[in-house]
Amino acid sequence: MRNFHKHDKHSLGGGLRSRLIAAMVSVAVFAALAVPSAMAVNEDGDAEPSTESVADAAEAKNLRPEATDKAKPAKEGTAKAAADTDLGAPAHRKYIKDNGDGTYWLSLDVTGASRASTEQKNQPADVVLVMDSSGSMASCADPNGGWGCDTRWDIAKADAATLAQKLLTAANAALPQSEQVQMSVVDFDTTSTIMRFGSSQWSTSAADISRSFNSMDASSGNGGGTNWEAALRNANSLNTGRAGVQKYIIFVSDGAPTFRNSSMGVTCSGWFDPDDCSYYQSDGVYGTGSGDSNGYNFTAAVNEAGKRSGATLYAVSTGSEANDKMSQFADRINPTGTFFDGTDADKLSAAFDSIVQQIQKSSMYRDVLITDVLSDWAVCTDSRGGTGCLQEVSARDKDGNDVTTSDPAAKSMKNDYDPASKTITLNFPNETKLSPDVIYTVSLKIKPTDEAYRYLIANNQYPNTGDQGTDAEGNTSSSGKPGFFSNAGNADGSTKANVSYKVVTNVNGEETVGPAQNALYDRPVIQVKVPSLTLAKGVNNTNAGAYGAQPRNWKLFALKTDDPAYGINPANPEGEAAAEGEVVSQSMKAVKLAVGTYTLGESADMTTGYRYFGGYTAGDWNCVDGDGKTVTVRSSGGKSAVTLTPGIDVTCTVINTAKPASMLWQKIDAHDRAAHLGGSEWTLQGPDAGGDTYAVIDNQPADATAKPNERIADVDQTSGDKQDGVGYLQVDGLKWGDYTLTETKAPQGYALPIGADATHKVSVLPGNEPDADPRFVVSVGEDGTIVNQRLAVSSLPLTGGTTGREWTIVGGGVAFVALAAVAASFGINEYRRRRGAMA
Repeated sequence: MRNFHKHDKHSLGGGLRSRLIAAMVSVAVFAALAVPSAMAVNEDGDAEPSTESVADAAEAKNLRPEATDKAKPAKEGTAKAAADTDLGAPAHRKYIKDNGDGTYWLSLDVTGASRASTEQKNQPADVVLVMDSSGSMASCADPNGGWGCDTRWDIAKADAATLAQKLLTAANAALPQSEQVQMSVVDFDTTSTIMRFGSSQWSTSAADISRSFNSMDASSGNGGGTNWEAALRNANSLNTGRAGVQKYIIFVSDGAPTFRNSSMGVTCSGWFDPDDCSYYQSDGVYGTGSGDSNGYNFTAAVNEAGKRSGATLYAVSTGSEANDKMSQFADRINPTGTFFDGTDADKLSAAFDSIVQQIQKSSMYRDVLITDVLSDWAVCTDSRGGTGCLQEVSARDKDGNDVTTSDPAAKSMKNDYDPASKTITLNFPNETKLSPDVIYTVSLKIKPTDEAYRYLIANNQYPNTGDQGTDAEGNTSSSGKPGFFSNAGNADGSTKANVSYKVVTNVNGEETVGPAQNALYDRPVIQVKVPSLTLAKGVNNTNAGAYGAQPRNWKLFALKTDDPAYGINPANPEGEAAAEGEVVSQSMKAVKLAVGTYTLGESADMTTGYRYFGGYTAGDWNCVDGDGKTVTVRSSGGKSAVTLTPGIDVTCTVINTAKPASMLWQKIDAHDRAAHLGGSEWTLQGPDAGGDTYAVIDNQPADATAKPNERIADVDQTSGDKQDGVGYLQVDGLKWGDYTLTETKAPQGYALPIGADATHKVSVLPGNEPDADPRFVVSVGEDGTIVNQRLAVSSLPLTGGTTGREWTIVGGGVAFVALAAVAASFGINEYRRRRGAMA
């Protein structure tokens, strides 16, 4: 290099070597920064675990997702946050676990991070080291140094080599290229050169970087001027081509710019050229080599620095004569850079301490809010699958330890569920910062809605497919599987599930809060296991015989308790009739329904023409599953209900049994209807012409040995105040049909009816209106009474005790004797009268 201009040899102080090392170490830390990575992650509206179901809450806490593979002006001596301190979106996962009972645990998490927490996560970086090898770099670092002193160049080379050793380790070289830190070196004085490492401009070898310094000449006799623009142009041109890799430019110089590559409007024609053209012909540069009176060199460098496409730039001054210009340069460039004053050992040490201790650890997430809106296909539920909402929040560190009650952010987080909007939130109070590597999770128990069941029943397919990575650990129901999205979407098809956050950067105690940002969650899916319900009707016609009904004479229904418009509407069973013992049954077709509780019912179908519904008991519903196991039927207020759970096939049967009949009649005096007459005997024949004949005796029990007919009991014990059943007759357990009741013996003293008066035709058939009585009653005679006439005296028997008839005979005899006595007395008196007259 030609010695066009040499700077004055001003000393920078004895601590320059240590200061430069510190500066380069700080850059190494920047280069090693990492972005947050997804980690394995682990209920009624409160942040505390719900007491509704401790087991459920514990389960939710232990869930894990499946494994898947603006800046402020710089100040002298103060490090500032560079553009790459924005951590990007926090790691966040949404995943689901199928509980196997038709419910799911849905979890959303967010992971805290900081620069320090990402330091060891193989963040790639492109580091360009721009080294000033102008002649002034040969000056002694110590202003009092003499012959043999350490020059600025000696110290710069050693510190740069140390920096390379810290960045370009053997472990770094073994990483995939996409994760490596790679370095390049730019040499500049009057002009600039990109150093090469074999066929490449980039290296992962610290030895390569050190050897490149040996190819540079910074001697006082050979060193050139200071061309910032040329150096920055070469630095900007360097690019590894790795997408998303942050680039850092470490710009080291000990002097203000004395040359440039851009003309800045100056024309060098060869005749009467201005001073800026002094070296144009020889080196193709503009400038005088001894100053920058019009500011062209500085402006050209600022312009070039503005073209660095987001690269982070550090301006490190190694000479006091460069401080003002390098500080102005860091402030003027866009985006601004970071200036380090290297003229004082303490200042430089403090600056780099700030970089290492503050920037590494100060970029964190704050004001975090997780929001999710459940879709029309899902709703929050409680531990029993009811209408409540079971929720759980938790926080775990990177080792999986539960820090819910100890982590500052976790202790302040608040979860909430709004049932009206079906919105779940996990909110951290304003200015709350998430702790690095702590995973904050909100989980809620959900189940498919009726709409989900109805959709699948109607369409026989699902409308959505789950995003990859949306299964909980050990779960396989969501990722890439058909189902219903658990969260609602926007009109454009995007999800409403998101995490909002801000990135706050603290530099030397001064916080800069970035704008609110949002990141969307992936979309897991849920499935439905559709149950079915079959309604069946059974009829037991043991008592009804030929008058019995058929199952199709009733309508059956099952309506959802919380939505009576949904379910199985009243319909007649149409299946093939099947007999089992005395019961004949018919079934309706199986109907797929949403899970839930259904009210079971039946109604007599009068349109079928059947007329004897009042003769049947209201049967109880009995339900079984596909394996024949009993399914609980709950009865309340005269209604029965069954609950359909996911995937179950239920058959519910109601059996109506024909009631037995009771025949009642009373035996009374024809002239005194209040007088009930005991002692009557009867025969009862039926049902119908072929029926048997039975004997009935007032107030007598059944007797199977009675001849000629088996005697059936008179079970009525009602008889006014006597309570002995005299004159009241009742026969129970009769089958349906026509009967003939014949009086075979009248009460004592009463005439036995003869002919048609002794025989009563009785139709033992029920009415058409159902009732709750376990029997139906038929009365015989007029208003249920049959009368007997008293016998005439002449008809009374001559034997026996002093019955009414007997006292009549006695009375008649006494009257006859009295009459005979009167007649005799009259005859005697008449005889005497006549004899007296004759005398």
